[in-house]
Amino acid sequence: MLDGILSGEVYQVLEKAMNAAAMQQQMISNNIANVDTPGFKGSEVVFQSKLDALISGKDKAFLPLTVTDKNHIPLVQEMSIDKLEPQVVTNTDTSLRNDGNNVDIDSEMSKMAENTTYYAAMAQLTSAKITSLLHVITDGKS
Repeated sequence: MLDGILSGEVYQVLEKAMNAAAMQQQMISNNIANVDTPGFKGSEVVFQSKLDALISGKDKAFLPLTVTDKNHIPLVQEMSIDKLEPQVVTNTDTSLRNDGNNVDIDSEMSKMAENTTYYAAMAQLTSAKITSLLHVITDGKS
Protein backbone atom coordinates (compact mmCIF):
# COMPACT_ATOMS: atom_id res chain seq x y z
CA MET A 1 0.00 0.00 0.00
CA LEU A 2 2.86 2.35 0.76
CA ASP A 3 4.14 1.88 -2.79
CA GLY A 4 0.80 3.19 -4.08
CA ILE A 5 1.02 6.27 -1.88
CA LEU A 6 4.63 7.02 -2.78
CA SER A 7 3.93 6.55 -6.49
CA GLY A 8 1.50 9.48 -6.45
CA GLU A 9 1.91 12.41 -8.80
CA VAL A 10 3.64 14.70 -6.29
CA TYR A 11 6.23 12.08 -5.34
CA GLN A 12 6.87 11.28 -9.02
CA VAL A 13 7.48 14.94 -9.81
CA LEU A 14 9.81 15.33 -6.84
CA GLU A 15 11.73 12.17 -7.75
CA LYS A 16 12.12 13.17 -11.40
CA ALA A 17 13.11 16.73 -10.45
CA MET A 18 15.80 15.44 -8.08
CA ASN A 19 17.08 12.97 -10.69
CA ALA A 20 17.23 15.75 -13.30
CA ALA A 21 19.08 18.02 -10.85
CA ALA A 22 21.61 15.24 -10.12
CA MET A 23 22.09 14.74 -13.86
CA GLN A 24 22.49 18.50 -14.33
CA GLN A 25 25.16 18.54 -11.60
CA GLN A 26 27.09 15.87 -13.53
CA MET A 27 26.83 17.89 -16.76
CA ILE A 28 28.03 21.07 -15.03
CA SER A 29 30.93 19.19 -13.42
CA ASN A 30 31.86 17.74 -16.81
CA ASN A 31 31.71 21.19 -18.40
CA ILE A 32 33.95 22.65 -15.68
CA ALA A 33 36.41 19.76 -15.98
CA ASN A 34 36.69 20.40 -19.71
CA VAL A 35 36.92 24.20 -19.57
CA ASP A 36 40.41 24.08 -21.11
CA THR A 37 39.79 21.24 -23.59
CA PRO A 38 40.07 22.52 -27.17
CA GLY A 39 36.89 21.94 -29.19
CA PHE A 40 34.81 20.88 -26.18
CA LYS A 41 31.13 21.87 -26.30
CA GLY A 42 29.22 22.29 -23.06
CA SER A 43 26.05 20.34 -22.27
CA GLU A 44 23.06 20.95 -20.06
CA VAL A 45 19.97 19.07 -18.95
CA VAL A 46 16.57 20.23 -20.16
CA PHE A 47 13.87 19.32 -17.67
CA GLN A 48 12.37 22.34 -15.94
CA SER A 49 10.78 23.74 -19.11
CA LYS A 50 9.23 20.33 -19.84
CA LEU A 51 7.88 20.13 -16.29
CA ASP A 52 6.49 23.67 -16.53
CA ALA A 53 4.76 22.81 -19.82
CA LEU A 54 3.28 19.67 -18.30
CA ILE A 55 1.98 21.47 -15.22
CA SER A 56 0.58 24.45 -17.13
CA GLY A 57 -1.02 22.12 -19.69
CA LYS A 58 -2.97 20.36 -16.95
CA ASP A 59 -4.68 23.62 -16.05
CA LYS A 60 -5.97 24.27 -19.56
CA ALA A 61 -9.30 22.87 -20.63
CA PHE A 62 -9.27 21.71 -24.22
CA LEU A 63 -11.14 19.42 -26.54
CA PRO A 64 -9.13 16.41 -27.69
CA LEU A 65 -8.45 16.09 -31.40
CA THR A 66 -9.98 13.23 -33.31
CA VAL A 67 -8.37 11.82 -36.43
CA THR A 68 -10.86 10.33 -38.86
CA ASP A 69 -8.55 9.93 -41.84
CA LYS A 70 -4.94 8.77 -42.19
CA ASN A 71 -4.08 12.03 -44.01
CA HIS A 72 -5.13 14.20 -41.08
CA ILE A 73 -2.54 15.95 -38.96
CA PRO A 74 -1.29 13.41 -36.42
CA LEU A 75 -2.29 13.79 -32.81
CA VAL A 76 0.23 15.26 -30.43
CA GLN A 77 0.96 12.80 -27.66
CA GLU A 78 -0.31 14.12 -24.35
CA MET A 79 2.56 14.43 -21.93
CA SER A 80 2.32 12.58 -18.65
CA ILE A 81 4.58 12.47 -15.63
CA ASP A 82 5.52 8.88 -16.48
CA LYS A 83 6.89 10.00 -19.86
CA LEU A 84 8.63 13.11 -18.53
CA GLU A 85 12.38 12.56 -18.74
CA PRO A 86 15.35 14.92 -18.58
CA GLN A 87 17.19 15.44 -21.86
CA VAL A 88 20.88 16.22 -22.30
CA VAL A 89 21.46 18.95 -24.88
CA THR A 90 24.90 19.91 -26.19
CA ASN A 91 25.35 23.51 -27.32
CA THR A 92 27.22 23.25 -30.61
CA ASP A 93 26.20 26.68 -31.93
CA THR A 94 28.50 28.91 -29.93
CA SER A 95 32.21 29.15 -29.36
CA LEU A 96 33.73 31.50 -26.81
CA ARG A 97 37.34 31.03 -27.81
CA ASN A 98 39.46 30.41 -30.87
CA ASP A 99 40.02 26.77 -29.88
CA GLY A 100 36.28 26.02 -30.30
CA ASN A 101 35.51 25.55 -26.61
CA ASN A 102 32.26 27.20 -25.49
CA VAL A 103 32.38 26.70 -21.72
CA ASP A 104 32.17 29.88 -19.62
CA ILE A 105 33.50 29.03 -16.16
CA ASP A 106 31.64 31.90 -14.45
CA SER A 107 28.34 30.81 -15.98
CA GLU A 108 28.96 27.18 -15.02
CA MET A 109 29.77 28.08 -11.41
CA SER A 110 26.59 30.15 -11.24
CA LYS A 111 24.57 27.24 -12.68
CA MET A 112 26.15 24.90 -10.13
CA ALA A 113 25.13 27.12 -7.21
CA GLU A 114 21.60 27.45 -8.58
CA ASN A 115 21.32 23.71 -9.20
CA THR A 116 22.61 22.88 -5.71
CA THR A 117 19.96 25.14 -4.18
CA TYR A 118 17.26 23.61 -6.40
CA TYR A 119 18.24 20.06 -5.41
CA ALA A 120 18.25 20.98 -1.72
CA ALA A 121 14.78 22.51 -2.07
CA MET A 122 13.45 19.37 -3.77
CA ALA A 123 15.00 17.20 -1.05
CA GLN A 124 13.43 19.39 1.63
CA LEU A 125 10.01 19.17 -0.05
CA THR A 126 10.33 15.39 -0.29
CA SER A 127 11.26 15.18 3.36
CA ALA A 128 8.30 17.38 4.32
CA LYS A 129 5.89 15.22 2.30
CA ILE A 130 7.20 12.03 3.91
CA THR A 131 7.07 13.61 7.38
CA SER A 132 3.48 14.64 6.71
CA LEU A 133 2.66 11.10 5.59
CA LEU A 134 4.30 9.66 8.71
CA HIS A 135 2.25 12.05 10.84
CA VAL A 136 -0.96 10.76 9.22
CA ILE A 137 0.08 7.11 9.55
CA THR A 138 0.89 7.44 13.25
CA ASP A 139 -2.27 9.47 13.88
CA GLY A 140 -0.19 12.43 15.00
CA LYS A 141 1.47 10.51 17.83
CA SER A 142 5.04 10.62 16.58
